[in-house]
Amino acid sequence: MIELEEVWKIYPKGQTGVEALRGVSLRIDKGEHLALVGPSGVGKSTLLYLIGLMDLPSQGKLRLFGHDPQALGDRERSRLRGRTIGFVFQSFNLLPQLRAWENVALPLKYAGLGFVERKRRALELLERVELADRAEHYPSELSGGQEQRVAIARALVVKPQLILADEPTGNLDRGSGRVVLALLEAANREGTTLIVVTHDPEVAARAGRRVRLRDGRIAEG
Repeated sequence: MIELEEVWKIYPKGQTGVEALRGVSLRIDKGEHLALVGPSGVGKSTLLYLIGLMDLPSQGKLRLFGHDPQALGDRERSRLRGRTIGFVFQSFNLLPQLRAWENVALPLKYAGLGFVERKRRALELLERVELADRAEHYPSELSGGQEQRVAIARALVVKPQLILADEPTGNLDRGSGRVVLALLEAANREGTTLIVVTHDPEVAARAGRRVRLRDGRIAEG
């Protein structure tokens, strides 16, 4: 499903640049639950963003769902990302001017669905994450745990093949964090591939596979 072969990511800086990833080779199969672990600054988020088509490798090969992202134009990559990948970030990334259901429905608007269908699917997902009674509330009226559950509903609304979660419990208390993990793991059990970046040993231990990065390289997994 996801294949990386000798992938490097070098960010321009000074004369030599910053090597965020150094020759990473990795295969991730459909339906896996994988945790990317390691200290800050070792390339975990960079790797996640490459897999999520938010950036491209400087060198090496990346294949996602049988596609070569480097051979696609910006619009084609955006379309592929929007159809197949759901994102969950530590900072929630909800739009403050939109109500909960509108935030969930936003990816469907970009996909070209009509208003009635967007709202129906958004309300269905909010019910699934037990927030149907908060559908008309704005992010400022929600707790951190509720905001993250809205973000998960937004990630699931496109029925993605892949969910990428970057420290999804980092801003939550333990109780809310476990609820969020349970929702992500439920999607994984239904067949969605789940990749989580985390510093939390408890979160990493719940994954079926752990890949440890060190200095931009895979040290384990």
